[in-house]
Amino acid sequence: MFRSNITENPLRTVRPGNQEIAPLPPDRVLESPPFSISGLDFAGPFFIKDSDKKHYLLLFTCATTRALHLELLPSMSTEQFLLAFRRFISRRGLCSTIYSDNAKTFKRAELELKKFWTCMIHPSVQDLFSTHGITWKYIVEKGAWWGGFWERHFRTIKTCLRKIIGRSSLSLNELETVFIEIEAMINSRPITYIYDDPSEPSPLTPAHFLIGKRLLSLPVTRVSREDLTGSRLSLLKRYRHQQNLLNQFWNRWRKHYLLSLRSMNICPPSKVTCQFKVDDVVLIHDDRFPRNLWSMGKIIETYTGRDGKIRSCLVKTKNNAIRRPVQLLYNLEV
Repeated sequence: MFRSNITENPLRTVRPGNQEIAPLPPDRVLESPPFSISGLDFAGPFFIKDSDKKHYLLLFTCATTRALHLELLPSMSTEQFLLAFRRFISRRGLCSTIYSDNAKTFKRAELELKKFWTCMIHPSVQDLFSTHGITWKYIVEKGAWWGGFWERHFRTIKTCLRKIIGRSSLSLNELETVFIEIEAMINSRPITYIYDDPSEPSPLTPAHFLIGKRLLSLPVTRVSREDLTGSRLSLLKRYRHQQNLLNQFWNRWRKHYLLSLRSMNICPPSKVTCQFKVDDVVLIHDDRFPRNLWSMGKIIETYTGRDGKIRSCLVKTKNNAIRRPVQLLYNLEV
C-alpha cells in the first residue's frame, strides 16, 4: 500500500488550551450590600435625533444581588466616567470591589480614584466615610467570558432596545428615559423559581434588596396614622419588621438563587488540554487575522486560579509581553 511521507502542518493540527470551569469566586456567594461588589463596562455608541454626537452607556451591576444601574454619557473620557461614578456611589453607596476589563479609560480612572480616596481618608472626613477603600480588579486581556456576570446584562439590554426602539431615532431625554425604564424592568426580573400556585411566595428580584419590593409592582396598602406615631415602641417594632424582611430575602437568596447557580454551572466533563509550562512555544489566537498570520511567543510565566489550575499565561512576543487566557493559546510543543 502506498504511504505518503508528507507530514501534516503542525499549525493546522494543534488545538487550543482548555481548562475545567472554576468554582464561583467568594465575591459572588457571600452576602454583601447591593453594589458592594460591582462590575462595570461601556456599551455603544448610541446616536440621538438631530445630532451626530455619540453617546455611550455605562453599566454597573452587582455581583451578588444581580442589580443593575445605568448611566448615559456623552463620551468615554475619564472625566465623564468619574462624574458618572460619583453619581453612582451617591445613589447606590460606596463599593468595596470593582471588576472591569482592561480598557485604558478604567486604568487611568483608577489612578484618579486613588488620589480621590487619599483626600477622603483625611481625618476631617473619616467620621463621614468609614470604609477602607475601593479595590479595582481587572480581568485578563481578551478574556471577555471572565466578566460574564456583566456581559450577560448587555444582551438583555440589546433585546429590550431592539423591541422598544427598533430603527427609530430618539432625543437625548427620550433615550435616557428608555434606559432608566430598562433598568427598572431588569431590576424587577425574577431571579428565583416562579411558582404556579398563588399561595407560594412571589419570586425574588434584585429590587427586593434595593427598596424591599419590585419596582413595577402595585403600591402597598397605606399604613394607618396610629402605626406612624413616633413612639419608641412603634419604631422598634418597625425596625425589627424591616430586619426580618431583609433576613428573609437573604435566606431565599441563599436557598433558591445561590443553589441554582451550582446546578447551572455543572458542565459535562470534557477532555482537558491545558499542558502549559514556562518556556513553551505557543501560537496566539487573534481575531483580526487568519490563522497563518497569528504571532508566536514563548511563555515566561503562568497564572493559576484559586483551585491551583492554570488559567492564563504571560507570553513574550517579538514586540512585548502580553497576558492571555489558556483558551487563546495553542501549544506547539504538545
